[in-house]
Amino acid sequence: MGYFSNGTEGLMYEERYCARCVHDNKGTCPVLVAHLLFAYELCNEKVHPGKVMLDMLIPLSKDGCGNEQCVMFVEKDGLP
Repeated sequence: MGYFSNGTEGLMYEERYCARCVHDNKGTCPVLVAHLLFAYELCNEKVHPGKVMLDMLIPLSKDGCGNEQCVMFVEKDGLP
């Protein structure tokens, strides 16, 4: 799940992916908003349906120390 340990980490993720994505509409991407609203309360859950969905949308990196690219990411110029 897209869990950001602090605001800077979240802003860096937004700059790297969200700001370049066709789904970004001035910070109102439903994927990002869902993570911002629910990631903190669901991060320690194991099988909660909400966590499962968030995990699918922004997967945790293999080493567990960050977030992978959002699966809904489509670069604005059409090249992922």
